[in-house]
Amino acid sequence: MQKQNQLRWRKLILSPNMPQFKKYILCLLLIISSLDTVLAQEENYGRWFVYFGNQKINNKWLLQSDMQYRLNQIPTQKSQLLLRAGIGYNLTESNNNILLGLAYVQSNWEDGDKAMPSTIEKRVYQQYLYKQKRNNLFLTHRVRMEERFIANDFALRYRYFLSVQKPLNGKLLNRRSLYVSGFNELFIDISKQKFDRNRFFTGIGYGVTNDIRLETGYLIQSQKNSTRGQFQLIVYNNLSF
Repeated sequence: MQKQNQLRWRKLILSPNMPQFKKYILCLLLIISSLDTVLAQEENYGRWFVYFGNQKINNKWLLQSDMQYRLNQIPTQKSQLLLRAGIGYNLTESNNNILLGLAYVQSNWEDGDKAMPSTIEKRVYQQYLYKQKRNNLFLTHRVRMEERFIANDFALRYRYFLSVQKPLNGKLLNRRSLYVSGFNELFIDISKQKFDRNRFFTGIGYGVTNDIRLETGYLIQSQKNSTRGQFQLIVYNNLSF
Protein backbone atom coordinates (compact mmCIF):
# COMPACT_ATOMS: atom_id res chain seq x y z
CA MET A 1 0.00 0.00 0.00
CA GLN A 2 2.82 2.41 0.90
CA LYS A 3 4.60 1.78 -2.43
CA GLN A 4 1.33 2.33 -4.34
CA ASN A 5 0.85 5.66 -2.59
CA GLN A 6 4.41 6.69 -3.44
CA LEU A 7 3.85 5.94 -7.15
CA ARG A 8 0.56 7.87 -7.16
CA TRP A 9 2.19 10.88 -5.47
CA ARG A 10 5.05 10.89 -8.01
CA LYS A 11 2.54 11.02 -10.90
CA LEU A 12 0.66 13.90 -9.31
CA ILE A 13 3.87 15.86 -8.66
CA LEU A 14 4.83 15.54 -12.35
CA SER A 15 1.37 16.61 -13.53
CA PRO A 16 1.43 20.07 -15.21
CA ASN A 17 -2.06 20.82 -13.86
CA MET A 18 -1.16 20.41 -10.19
CA PRO A 19 -0.90 23.75 -8.28
CA GLN A 20 2.62 24.48 -7.05
CA PHE A 21 1.80 24.56 -3.33
CA LYS A 22 0.09 21.14 -3.57
CA LYS A 23 3.22 19.78 -5.25
CA TYR A 24 5.23 20.95 -2.25
CA ILE A 25 2.92 19.08 0.12
CA LEU A 26 3.08 15.91 -1.99
CA CYS A 27 6.88 16.17 -2.15
CA LEU A 28 6.96 16.34 1.63
CA LEU A 29 4.67 13.30 1.92
CA LEU A 30 6.81 11.40 -0.58
CA ILE A 31 9.99 12.19 1.36
CA ILE A 32 8.36 11.10 4.64
CA SER A 33 7.10 7.83 3.18
CA SER A 34 10.34 6.98 1.34
CA LEU A 35 12.52 7.81 4.34
CA ASP A 36 10.40 5.72 6.68
CA THR A 37 10.38 2.77 4.25
CA VAL A 38 14.18 2.72 4.00
CA LEU A 39 14.95 3.33 7.67
CA ALA A 40 12.38 0.88 9.01
CA GLN A 41 14.60 -1.93 7.69
CA GLU A 42 17.38 -0.94 10.08
CA GLU A 43 17.82 -2.22 13.60
CA ASN A 44 18.14 0.30 16.41
CA TYR A 45 15.76 2.68 14.63
CA GLY A 46 12.89 4.72 16.03
CA ARG A 47 9.98 6.92 15.01
CA TRP A 48 9.40 10.14 16.93
CA PHE A 49 6.16 12.11 16.55
CA VAL A 50 6.53 15.64 17.89
CA TYR A 51 4.25 18.65 18.51
CA PHE A 52 5.62 22.09 19.46
CA GLY A 53 3.31 24.90 20.56
CA ASN A 54 4.31 28.55 21.00
CA GLN A 55 1.27 30.66 21.94
CA LYS A 56 1.56 34.41 22.36
CA ILE A 57 -0.49 35.85 25.24
CA ASN A 58 0.59 39.47 24.68
CA ASN A 59 3.78 41.31 23.66
CA LYS A 60 5.55 40.18 26.84
CA TRP A 61 4.15 36.79 27.83
CA LEU A 62 3.82 33.47 26.01
CA LEU A 63 3.11 29.79 26.61
CA GLN A 64 5.29 27.05 25.19
CA SER A 65 4.41 23.37 25.10
CA ASP A 66 5.49 20.20 23.41
CA MET A 67 4.39 16.60 23.28
CA GLN A 68 6.55 13.79 21.95
CA TYR A 69 5.68 10.14 21.43
CA ARG A 70 8.73 8.04 20.71
CA LEU A 71 8.58 4.51 19.32
CA ASN A 72 11.95 2.78 19.62
CA GLN A 73 13.42 -0.40 18.18
CA ILE A 74 16.13 -0.66 20.80
CA PRO A 75 16.65 -3.30 23.49
CA THR A 76 14.31 -3.01 26.49
CA GLN A 77 12.92 0.53 25.87
CA LYS A 78 9.98 0.32 23.47
CA SER A 79 8.28 3.67 23.81
CA GLN A 80 8.45 6.98 25.60
CA LEU A 81 5.95 9.80 26.19
CA LEU A 82 7.21 13.31 26.94
CA LEU A 83 4.93 16.19 27.97
CA ARG A 84 6.39 19.65 28.57
CA ALA A 85 4.95 23.12 29.21
CA GLY A 86 6.27 26.45 30.38
CA ILE A 87 5.55 30.15 30.62
CA GLY A 88 7.93 32.58 28.97
CA TYR A 89 8.70 36.29 29.17
CA ASN A 90 9.99 38.29 26.19
CA LEU A 91 12.99 40.47 27.01
CA THR A 92 12.63 41.83 23.49
CA GLU A 93 9.63 41.01 21.33
CA SER A 94 9.73 37.77 19.32
CA ASN A 95 13.43 36.96 19.51
CA ASN A 96 14.79 37.07 23.06
CA ASN A 97 13.02 35.36 25.98
CA ILE A 98 13.37 33.46 29.24
CA LEU A 99 11.14 30.60 30.34
CA LEU A 100 10.29 28.42 33.34
CA GLY A 101 8.63 25.06 32.79
CA LEU A 102 7.78 21.54 33.92
CA ALA A 103 8.14 18.20 32.12
CA TYR A 104 6.80 14.66 32.55
CA VAL A 105 8.51 11.68 30.92
CA GLN A 106 7.17 8.11 30.96
CA SER A 107 9.45 5.38 29.58
CA ASN A 108 7.95 1.96 28.86
CA TRP A 109 10.21 -1.10 29.08
CA GLU A 110 10.08 -4.78 28.31
CA ASP A 111 12.30 -7.81 28.76
CA GLY A 112 11.74 -9.99 25.71
CA ASP A 113 7.96 -10.36 25.48
CA LYS A 114 7.46 -9.43 29.12
CA ALA A 115 6.35 -5.90 29.96
CA MET A 116 8.28 -4.20 32.76
CA PRO A 117 7.21 -1.37 35.11
CA SER A 118 7.34 2.08 33.51
CA THR A 119 9.87 4.67 34.64
CA ILE A 120 8.53 8.12 35.50
CA GLU A 121 10.73 11.19 35.37
CA LYS A 122 9.68 14.70 36.39
CA ARG A 123 11.64 17.82 35.51
CA VAL A 124 11.81 21.49 36.30
CA TYR A 125 13.63 23.50 33.67
CA GLN A 126 14.75 27.04 32.92
CA GLN A 127 15.80 28.29 29.51
CA TYR A 128 17.00 31.28 27.55
CA LEU A 129 16.20 31.54 23.83
CA TYR A 130 17.59 33.94 21.25
CA LYS A 131 16.58 34.16 17.56
CA GLN A 132 18.55 35.70 14.69
CA LYS A 133 17.98 36.30 10.99
CA ARG A 134 21.01 36.43 8.67
CA ASN A 135 19.93 37.17 5.09
CA ASN A 136 17.54 34.25 4.50
CA LEU A 137 18.88 32.06 7.31
CA PHE A 138 16.80 31.77 10.49
CA LEU A 139 18.89 30.86 13.55
CA THR A 140 17.77 29.88 17.04
CA HIS A 141 20.01 29.52 20.09
CA ARG A 142 18.63 27.90 23.24
CA VAL A 143 20.28 27.23 26.59
CA ARG A 144 18.35 25.02 29.00
CA MET A 145 19.00 23.84 32.56
CA GLU A 146 17.07 20.82 33.85
CA GLU A 147 16.51 19.53 37.37
CA ARG A 148 15.57 15.86 36.91
CA PHE A 149 13.70 13.73 39.46
CA ILE A 150 13.77 10.00 38.66
CA ALA A 151 12.47 7.70 41.43
CA ASN A 152 14.78 8.48 44.38
CA ASP A 153 17.49 9.98 42.19
CA PHE A 154 18.20 13.61 41.33
CA ALA A 155 20.34 14.99 38.50
CA LEU A 156 21.22 18.27 36.84
CA ARG A 157 21.61 18.54 33.07
CA TYR A 158 22.70 21.36 30.77
CA ARG A 159 21.58 21.57 27.11
CA TYR A 160 22.67 23.83 24.28
CA PHE A 161 20.56 23.85 21.10
CA LEU A 162 21.35 25.56 17.78
CA SER A 163 18.98 25.36 14.80
CA VAL A 164 18.91 26.83 11.31
CA GLN A 165 16.18 27.02 8.66
CA LYS A 166 16.65 28.21 5.07
CA PRO A 167 13.65 28.90 2.80
CA LEU A 168 13.97 27.48 -0.71
CA ASN A 169 11.23 29.47 -2.44
CA GLY A 170 11.47 32.89 -0.80
CA LYS A 171 13.06 34.78 2.07
CA LEU A 172 10.50 34.17 4.83
CA LEU A 173 9.12 31.21 6.77
CA ASN A 174 5.43 31.70 6.09
CA ARG A 175 2.51 30.14 4.22
CA ARG A 176 3.63 27.84 1.39
CA SER A 177 7.31 28.17 2.30
CA LEU A 178 9.41 25.12 1.50
CA TYR A 179 12.59 25.06 3.56
CA VAL A 180 15.49 22.94 4.74
CA SER A 181 16.07 22.58 8.46
CA GLY A 182 18.80 21.37 10.77
CA PHE A 183 19.77 21.46 14.40
CA ASN A 184 22.31 20.18 16.88
CA GLU A 185 21.76 19.82 20.63
CA LEU A 186 24.47 18.97 23.16
CA PHE A 187 23.58 17.49 26.59
CA ILE A 188 25.96 17.64 29.56
CA ASP A 189 25.33 15.77 32.80
CA ILE A 190 26.39 18.35 35.39
CA SER A 191 25.87 16.04 38.35
CA LYS A 192 28.46 13.60 37.03
CA GLN A 193 30.42 16.22 35.06
CA LYS A 194 30.37 14.26 31.82
CA PHE A 195 28.95 14.14 28.31
CA ASP A 196 25.38 12.78 28.25
CA ARG A 197 24.36 12.78 24.58
CA ASN A 198 24.22 14.74 21.32
CA ARG A 199 21.38 15.02 18.82
CA PHE A 200 21.87 16.06 15.20
CA PHE A 201 18.88 16.55 12.88
CA THR A 202 18.46 17.41 9.21
CA GLY A 203 15.20 17.61 7.34
CA ILE A 204 12.75 19.54 5.19
CA GLY A 205 9.66 21.54 6.10
CA TYR A 206 6.59 23.26 4.66
CA GLY A 207 4.54 26.24 5.88
CA VAL A 208 0.89 25.15 5.88
CA THR A 209 -0.12 28.64 7.08
CA ASN A 210 1.82 31.60 8.47
CA ASP A 211 1.58 29.99 11.93
CA ILE A 212 1.63 26.23 11.30
CA ARG A 213 4.54 24.29 9.81
CA LEU A 214 5.20 20.61 9.10
CA GLU A 215 8.71 19.22 9.21
CA THR A 216 10.25 15.79 8.73
CA GLY A 217 13.74 14.38 8.70
CA TYR A 218 16.29 12.13 10.33
CA LEU A 219 17.82 12.55 13.78
CA ILE A 220 21.04 10.89 14.96
CA GLN A 221 21.40 10.52 18.72
CA SER A 222 24.91 9.77 19.98
CA GLN A 223 25.67 8.61 23.50
CA LYS A 224 28.90 7.32 25.03
CA ASN A 225 28.36 3.69 24.04
CA SER A 226 25.72 3.87 21.31
CA THR A 227 24.45 5.77 18.28
CA ARG A 228 20.99 5.36 16.82
CA GLY A 229 18.73 7.04 14.29
CA GLN A 230 15.18 8.35 14.56
CA PHE A 231 12.74 9.35 11.86
CA GLN A 232 10.92 12.49 13.02
CA LEU A 233 7.60 14.03 12.05
CA ILE A 234 7.14 17.48 13.65
CA VAL A 235 4.21 19.92 13.83
CA TYR A 236 4.90 23.55 14.82
CA ASN A 237 1.92 25.61 16.02
CA ASN A 238 2.51 29.36 16.57
CA LEU A 239 -1.13 30.47 16.67
CA SER A 240 -1.78 33.21 19.20
CA PHE A 241 -4.57 33.15 21.79
